[in-house]
Amino acid sequence: MPPVSTASKSPGRQREDTRGKSFARAPKQDRSRASFERVLDTAAKLLEEKGYANFTLSELSERSKVSIGSIYGRVTSKDDLIRLVQVRALEQYELEFAGLINRFRRRPTPLRELVPAIVRELGEFLRRHAPALNAFIQIGNVDPIVESTGKAAHQQTALDVKLLLLEHRADIRHPDPEHAVEACFSVVYSSIARHIGLGARDALGEGDWDRLLADLGQMALLFLLIDARQVDKIVR
Repeated sequence: MPPVSTASKSPGRQREDTRGKSFARAPKQDRSRASFERVLDTAAKLLEEKGYANFTLSELSERSKVSIGSIYGRVTSKDDLIRLVQVRALEQYELEFAGLINRFRRRPTPLRELVPAIVRELGEFLRRHAPALNAFIQIGNVDPIVESTGKAAHQQTALDVKLLLLEHRADIRHPDPEHAVEACFSVVYSSIARHIGLGARDALGEGDWDRLLADLGQMALLFLLIDARQVDKIVR
């Protein structure tokens, strides 16, 4: 069997599963389950389209064709509904990213090719889900449960990338490979987030997207391939 991502084994993931189950009452019939799934799908789309500030249960009810009373028959509050939507969405994103990581593992790739490739994939992944992630970030500013769930998902993404790159530890020349990989992820993630406006009202979109990802991939690779002790000697 091919290697699997650590995502399914993450303590953070286990906490999210537990929380998700506590946010809603279990359905008694298949029809009820199907209608509530429709509510969750519609709620996720509404959050992407309008953000949290303009999200209303009345519009959710109208678009999902499920009464507000029926929605409250499954959840006790709007906050619990949003938390469940977040858990559900992040579980889907986590599986998607785990599949991406495992594709790299099935296709052995030299570090010089892997780093630019994973940077690009991370960028496209974040940009693809930016509307929903932005909504959850906004909600997390006022809801500590949503904030905690989001942080756990972010940490899992960072861990998956870190473990993938550290499989090439022998090719990393930085004296502290784990620190180097973590620093690369932090800088790359922050730069991508700034470009697509994660956590901001509007995407900044500074510069060319493809050039940004290419530059970040090259910078991260060079940081991993250069022995910082040699750089210190050159600077001196």
